[in-house]
Parts: sequence; C-alpha cells; structure tokens
Amino acid sequence: MATITFPVPSTTTSRFAVAAENVPHDLADLLRRIKPAPFHAHITGRLGSPQLQLAREDLTSLRWDPGRIKPARPEDRQAARTFNDAAEFAVVTAFAPVTDQPRCAQVARSAANAIAEAIGGITADLVTGHVLAPSPAERTRFVLADHWLGDVLPPYRANGHCTAAEPELDPEGVNGCACVRLRTRGLRRFGLPEIQISDVACPHDLAALNVLRTTARRLLTDHWTWLATGPAARTRTIAADLHLAQRDFNDFWGTTRRVRSTPPAPFGVHLSLLTPRLLAVAPPADFDGTVNDWLWGDTLPLG
Repeated sequence: MATITFPVPSTTTSRFAVAAENVPHDLADLLRRIKPAPFHAHITGRLGSPQLQLAREDLTSLRWDPGRIKPARPEDRQAARTFNDAAEFAVVTAFAPVTDQPRCAQVARSAANAIAEAIGGITADLVTGHVLAPSPAERTRFVLADHWLGDVLPPYRANGHCTAAEPELDPEGVNGCACVRLRTRGLRRFGLPEIQISDVACPHDLAALNVLRTTARRLLTDHWTWLATGPAARTRTIAADLHLAQRDFNDFWGTTRRVRSTPPAPFGVHLSLLTPRLLAVAPPADFDGTVNDWLWGDTLPLG
C-alpha cells in the first residue's frame, strides 16, 4: 500500500486582523466589557497568554501587508478595498498546541469578530488572506465550510481568455483546457499540509473544488482522530489513497440530515507529496484517463 509521510508541528498559529478608523489601545479591556458569546469564558481565560495575544498596530509597525488581503466573494470587494486602505488595525494572534485545535482558532476568530463589531471594523483572516463577511457569533460546533479553507474558484473561463468547448456540446471539451489550479490556505493552522488539484479544465472547476473540500474534511477528521491517541512522533504517515463518500462531503458543510438511500460507490483519490507542506490531489493510479475525465465521470458522490 502506497503511503506518504509529512511533518506535524507541535504548535500552530492563527492570525486575524481588524481594520478600523480608530482602534483602541486597550483591546483586552474592550473584550472583557463586551463579553462576546459563546466563547467569552475561553477568551477571558486565554487573554494575555500565547493562545490569545492582542496588539494594536498601524502602518509604521506592520510586518504584514494589508494590500494582500483579497475578497473571497464579489460582494466582499468593497470591504477588501477598505481593509487595504486602512491605517489602524487590531491583530489577534493565537499560538497553540496542535491538540488545542480547532478550539483555539475558533476562540481567536470569535475575539476578532467581536472587536470588529464593537469598533465598526472589517475582519480579515491572515492565514487565508481573505476578508471575512460580518457574521453572527462563532458557532461552537466546528464546520470547515465556515471560511476556514481559503478555497475559492478562480474567475470562470480564465477571465474570458479560455475558449475551450463545453463538454455537453463537444466531447473534446472534457479535456479542452487545463486552466484551473485550486489550493487550500488554512489546513496548516490545524497541523496538516495544504492540498491542491491542478490541470483542471474550466468546466470542471466546481467539481474540482468539491473534491478538494471533501478531501480536506476527510484528512482533518482522520488527523484529529490520530492526534487523540497522543502520538509522540512529529511526523505522520497516511495511506496515499483515500475513498471518499457522500458523508465526507456532508461533513464539510456540517450537514446533519441523513437521507436514507443507496449510497454511491466511494470516490477514489490519490495523494502525493509535492513538498512537506503541500499535497497533490489526483485520480487513483489505476484510473484510465485524465484528471478531467475523472471529474467528469459519473462516480462523484458529491451531489
């Protein structure tokens, strides 16, 4: 059985920034006064420790570039421009043991969103590089689809530059181009390598995104199960071949409803190590066809 081995960090980092016209100097006092739910007790208990550090920064002290923060959705473009042009920021940083995830990341984001709401600011995730839409209180149940992956589709048809045929109109369109490459940005905060899928034709971008998301959720589920055993090793070896099911896709979205029906056959995925911190997602080694034939096939359990 083929395997891959990757390093597992002992600690991970999550960082969020809030841009606003006026950022108060005593951010800890602000959080204590507004008591953000549902993580108020966690925030209070972690304040001042490496697991929840607060800093007020301006353009003279920044070690990161606000201009690199992008919108994840078209409706976020104005918020991203406002963030890019801001002069004052509240930065929330969480250094935590990998076994403290995902709670530590949730607490940090909850604190950042609470600060943003209190001072009329805009929150960005500095790990994914995206602004975050205003949201109600962070839910206690962890759902990977809650903007943790930084996974967005590129502009369809390469901003109009791609002229590959649609597969429904021309069989050659199945492999008409190789414009799309998708990569996660966010798995590293949970102690996993990022994953990517490449050489995808434009018509299959959504299928590729669903495969990437489902693979990420499966890897994360298995990773937390492994961490729960208390391993002493700082590397982990996993099977290179995964069999994804509809449940893995549902788990990405946090779907609790289960439809009683005949489950589709598992969908095979092959992982390979591009770098110690990046895995490639591809068809199984015995698949007779291209990545686009694979994505266009009738075996995807991704509805």
